[in-house]
Amino acid sequence: MFLTPDSAGDVMNTMLNVMPRQQRGFSKLGLVLMLVVLVSGLTFGLKVLPVYIDHNFVRGVAESLLESGRASAMTQAELRSEIASSMRVNNVRDFDLDSISTSRVNGANVISIAYERRIPLVANIDIILSFDDQIQ
Repeated sequence: MFLTPDSAGDVMNTMLNVMPRQQRGFSKLGLVLMLVVLVSGLTFGLKVLPVYIDHNFVRGVAESLLESGRASAMTQAELRSEIASSMRVNNVRDFDLDSISTSRVNGANVISIAYERRIPLVANIDIILSFDDQIQ
């Protein structure tokens, strides 16, 4: 295909309309704001996630004790001792064993895990996580 002088000008005009008039991307302010959001999200996640992991571990130990039937033969102190030994093995810290209680409802054992955790986030800003589980 040969370009005539008229068609060459049309091709050039089309290319100019397609190309951006100015480059786009992050400005310095946009980059700083993105980094602030990313760092604050990571800080929040790294402080909150271990608490949920520890809670799920304690809940799993309590569920396994109920499923195996061992919890029905244990006193509340023995149950807390069993959970405490599992927590030491798995490096779970800052958990109050007094937040675990047992009861019988309609002939079935129920383990209650109810507590709150306060996590300092930044300066005087804290995160309060509240857990209240009834495991049957």
